[in-house]
Amino acid sequence: MSISQAYQRIKSLKVQGARNIAIFGLDTIADFINRKNWKKKDKFLLDLERAITRLKSARPTEPGLRNALNYVLKQAKKGEDAEECKKLAIEAYKAMKKDIKESLKKLVSVGVRRIPDDGVIFTHCHSSTVTAILKEAWKEGKRFKVITTETRPKFQGRVTAKELAKVGIPVIHIVDSAARFYMNDADLVLVGGDAVTADGFLINKIGTSQIMLVAKEARTMASAAVETFKFDPGTLAGNWEPIEMRDPKEVWENPPKGVKVLNPAFDMTPPNYIDFMITDVGIVHPYEARTVILDKWFREGEQ
Repeated sequence: MSISQAYQRIKSLKVQGARNIAIFGLDTIADFINRKNWKKKDKFLLDLERAITRLKSARPTEPGLRNALNYVLKQAKKGEDAEECKKLAIEAYKAMKKDIKESLKKLVSVGVRRIPDDGVIFTHCHSSTVTAILKEAWKEGKRFKVITTETRPKFQGRVTAKELAKVGIPVIHIVDSAARFYMNDADLVLVGGDAVTADGFLINKIGTSQIMLVAKEARTMASAAVETFKFDPGTLAGNWEPIEMRDPKEVWENPPKGVKVLNPAFDMTPPNYIDFMITDVGIVHPYEARTVILDKWFREGEQ
């Protein structure tokens, strides 16, 4: 698959979920590297950087993808010649892909312990991380119900509902605007996350911040399950996490004249709305995000 084809698959949501996007991006870059032989180091690094920049631009609010591809490029630059650069890039690809896959297993083992037996879990959108926790908890014998939202305009909540119902978990499906109406029925809000900033803001599917605010007002415990590879080191320097604006036609195909449709894909939930985060390094508070970023990207083998 070409870089342009991979870009379109990510852009069009044919590949969804931060982890899936990161792995897809890594596989695409590995295939790109293996399809051609470069004679000069500078030419290889220039082509690699261009390909990586193209893939990263498909979904601006995906630090997991950025982090993974940036790591490959950083390691590649350590080579003395084109052949060594290529070798180091492939090694970095394998290491990063392994880290991403193992992080889910570690996170799930932590998250299962936080699922209340005979309780009700409220979730939003579709997060493969969240569904992995819930399915493992169910497999281990815990019994609970899950409230899922439609998650307009792309209805990703239906994906969650189908996935959970398929393994026998009872699901209650509601429209997004019914969140407050049913919040008092929930024991725990559990959402995923596409990014976490250095100051502890959670970036997730649009509507998440409203749900977390509702949970706080209703005194319902609110949590997010986020692997550490999604914590954004770029925000340490004060950069804001970019919020992707998607095609307005996803919301309204042909709006009347004079109506402007806006379609942000994500929003930012303040750290004080989140009681705890479930990660592959254990339970952390959002205010610990800076330490997580330093440990992940600057202290562990200088990743």
